[in-house]
Amino acid sequence: MADSQFVAQLTELLTQVTAPNSAVIKAASEKLQTEVYSHPQSVPAMIEITQRNPTDQIRQLAAVEVRKLVLQHWDILDESLKAQIRSSLLQSVHREPNAMVRHAISRVISEIAKIDLPNQVWSDLPAYLLKASTSATATDREIGIYILYSLLDVVNNLLTSKIPELLQLFSHTIKDPESQAVRTNTLLALGKVSEVLDSDSDVDSIQMFQQFIPEMVNVLKQLVEQGDEKPVNQVFEVFQTLLWVDSSIVSKSLGDLIQFMLGMAKEESVDSEFRILAIQFLISAVRYKKLKVQSLKLGPILTTTALAIAANNMDDMDDEEEDNTPTRLAFGLIDVLSTSLPPSQVMNILMTEVPKYFSSPEPNNRRAGLLGLSVAVEGAPEFLSTQLKIVLPIVFEGLRDQVLEVRVAALQALAQLADELQETISKEHELLLPAVFNMMDTTDLKIAKAACTALDAMIETMDQDVIEHYLQTLVTRLLQLLAQPASDISVKGPIIAAIGSAAHAAKNKFLPYFDATIRAFEPYLSLTEGEKELDVKGMAFDSLGAMAEAVGKDAFSPYANAVVQAAYGCLKTDHNRLRECAFLFFGVLSKIYGQEFAPFLPQIMPELFHCLEQEETGFDENADMEVGDADEEDPWQNITVNSAMAIEKEIAADVIGDLASGTREAFLPYLEEACRILIELASHFYEGIRKAALGSLWQTVGIVYELSNPPKWQPGSALKVPLTETVTAYATMVRTATLETLEDEDDRSCATVICDNFSEIIRLCGPGIIGDDAEPIATQMLAILKKQHSCQTLDDDPEDEDAEDAAEYDVFLIDSAMDVVVSMAAAYGGDFEHYFRTFAPVLLKFCSSSNDGERRSGVGALAEVVNGMKGSISAWTPQLLKAFVHRISDESVEVRGNATYGYGMLAEYSLAHDKIIESYPRTLQRLQQCLVSDSENHRAIANICGCVARMATSHMESVPMDEIVPALVYTLPLKDGLEENVPVFKLISVLYQQHNSTIEGLTTQVLKVLEYMFSNDGPDSKQFEDDENRKQVIDLVRYLHNANPSAMQGSSLLQLLN
Repeated sequence: MADSQFVAQLTELLTQVTAPNSAVIKAASEKLQTEVYSHPQSVPAMIEITQRNPTDQIRQLAAVEVRKLVLQHWDILDESLKAQIRSSLLQSVHREPNAMVRHAISRVISEIAKIDLPNQVWSDLPAYLLKASTSATATDREIGIYILYSLLDVVNNLLTSKIPELLQLFSHTIKDPESQAVRTNTLLALGKVSEVLDSDSDVDSIQMFQQFIPEMVNVLKQLVEQGDEKPVNQVFEVFQTLLWVDSSIVSKSLGDLIQFMLGMAKEESVDSEFRILAIQFLISAVRYKKLKVQSLKLGPILTTTALAIAANNMDDMDDEEEDNTPTRLAFGLIDVLSTSLPPSQVMNILMTEVPKYFSSPEPNNRRAGLLGLSVAVEGAPEFLSTQLKIVLPIVFEGLRDQVLEVRVAALQALAQLADELQETISKEHELLLPAVFNMMDTTDLKIAKAACTALDAMIETMDQDVIEHYLQTLVTRLLQLLAQPASDISVKGPIIAAIGSAAHAAKNKFLPYFDATIRAFEPYLSLTEGEKELDVKGMAFDSLGAMAEAVGKDAFSPYANAVVQAAYGCLKTDHNRLRECAFLFFGVLSKIYGQEFAPFLPQIMPELFHCLEQEETGFDENADMEVGDADEEDPWQNITVNSAMAIEKEIAADVIGDLASGTREAFLPYLEEACRILIELASHFYEGIRKAALGSLWQTVGIVYELSNPPKWQPGSALKVPLTETVTAYATMVRTATLETLEDEDDRSCATVICDNFSEIIRLCGPGIIGDDAEPIATQMLAILKKQHSCQTLDDDPEDEDAEDAAEYDVFLIDSAMDVVVSMAAAYGGDFEHYFRTFAPVLLKFCSSSNDGERRSGVGALAEVVNGMKGSISAWTPQLLKAFVHRISDESVEVRGNATYGYGMLAEYSLAHDKIIESYPRTLQRLQQCLVSDSENHRAIANICGCVARMATSHMESVPMDEIVPALVYTLPLKDGLEENVPVFKLISVLYQQHNSTIEGLTTQVLKVLEYMFSNDGPDSKQFEDDENRKQVIDLVRYLHNANPSAMQGSSLLQLLN
């Protein structure tokens, strides 16, 4: 079949490739590639070696290599030679005694079949394999099934017509009484069959496949008992596959599968590697089948089991080198559960379990409870904000625990709580800060790092007047810790980060500490090598940015050039994290210095562009020459992804938006290139890069719009204020890229960001920015609101569509889509009526959702739509009245507040006066009840005041003015929801103009309120919606002064009249 001399030469080279000498291996590999593999005769020669060489390793290597050569040379081989090869391969695979070599030869057969079968050649192969698979000899059955599996792996679409016949065969071989290999190979083949089944066309086959799943589980059980790691890994891959193929395949069995995997995951006697695979399956099941998991109400058992697994294996947490351990993955499962399932199925259970674990005498239980809480915070911050009476005492006690690891866990939980519930945790500073301060005074690195990390999270969003009380003690102590020698430099990172957060919160109050701090940072800014050292250097630049923002450009300027050059030097390194920090630092400085930062752009922009155009994927070309198991050959296995590079690109893409916003006109020379690159990245496989690219693109569009100096846009579908050609061109380009991404987006967070971008840009630029894409935008928003978008239907299963309860992240997406609807209503005004016909039924349905968040969003969106459409909303008055009036008595204070606001808007704008007036008595009664029940909620009180003011202004004759006006005035001043001052003072002004005796009798109180408002008006507490509103209130002050000058004698309000 092949020239003997050529075979001998090839055999020698293959022998050298397996030698324990890297130089020999490299030389032989190069000779094979350059001198041998280019010849067609290498195919029959390699096959001859596969069949005749006495060494298993050489036969296997030859089979692996010829599989690659077939693709290159098969078409040009002589037909008689090809027929001889086909026949000899089928004979030799049955003679081969080594299973690994048999598998490698099977792969060669399937590779040839991949070429032949589409050309109607070797058409008798499938029948031959079916016959072999039913042989009385176990080895023949194993080979037949394995070749079928290999064939399905490469040409499964060509075998679609034979699936019923294959399934009939597999129904016997999955239960083969003699051979574990036959059962395992059958399961692997079933995995390939599942990839081509479609519930629309393969109903019978899917029903038949569903019957296999219990037997597939039995095969897995057998392999786990035998402890054979390789086939167990392969079988778990099949079960993972079942989670993303047609949902009907596994739908009926998912509950049983999850229960089985839970049993394996928690069984201590099972090999930890197998338990890890079971937990990874559970994580995937929750992530990709969350609606089914939710409908089966499996969240509670998954949560309790994950916590128990973690508590029983807490020693795993101390191995920082190993990410995949049962404990770490169990906490990962809790994390995914909290972000994927509603709080009722996860957080409620944790709120019961964590106190039990924390009250245990076992330190591992206390630690597990705290860490379980820690990983769940991000998924349900709103729910946790209502549970702080349970959570905070546990965390506080944990900080004082006698066991160091428990204290560290408490600090980690506190850091997560502070990150997600910033304002709430900051308010607990008197309780928590002293405890954390005390824990910083230690020589233990774990405690010191965790304490500084918690401190960093707590103080970052603290009010300036609060942190001012701690600032001297805080900065002094942190600088002392920074100056102390440390055996591990990584402990300095959290200290530096905490200093940056202190500066961020303190703002200009940090100025007295700035010079000393920047001097303390100098040694860390000069670090040049070492992974940990450069990580710390990056954190120093992060904190420098925060300090620069705090103290302002004048104080920072003496250091600016030197620090910028040091940061620019970071861009020349190959340390991804350091480059990220430098990019972020430049973004911060551009916001501080504005156009003064422009001279640095020629240095920075090329670096950003270079970063964004780098490939973060690669191919390991040398992997082809490795001798290994042929059945593990996967075209994807040699693809590598540099995740650090991907994150760096995400940061770089985000910073482009910051630089554009900061430098404005100076950025224009880079705009075209930036947009070109960012649009390419809008479809990147990594969602972080997609989000950053689209965010920066819309930021640049907003900047271009603002630089065109447009007059204020006016609502309406017919543009009254056209956009410039430049703005239109960029907006069209970015809008097209955004819609293309959104249409196929499968990541929930990315879809949320896209919605946020749309709503923000529409609010800024008005109807013109929507262009001709109102219909596509509306279509995508409607799909999200109906929960039918691709990012919501990964686990599409008709049986689970009616699940009303939702994870908080799902509600965030719905909320963001509603913001787009609201923005479109504001942009189109009365012309939004066409779209509202479509959106109204969906939004009204949300008003009756069982989920508080969905009701809040639905009622709030309808209220804002009324505000946007104004009188054009009148036709929907009956439906909206029913929703708003009913929800004013909702159990949720936020829903009540939104309903109150919406009713007030409807009272102000609806032209269906009779229906509005008819609802007044009932509504006033409910508002009076809310005024009592919500007296501690400043936002709710503001909504009530605004609503009553609108009701009275619109239909004064239908309101008992002598009762509501005193109640309204004595409720002022508003402490939150300050935009409601607009309708309130509009009413008060009207009443004074009418010489209303009730309001005139309240003038002293009105003046007190006005004095409060003007004395407290500032950037952080804007008492007036805009300058026009402020002018109107000053006109009221002038009127009161003219009417009764003595009443204002000595008042601070007089200075407003000068």
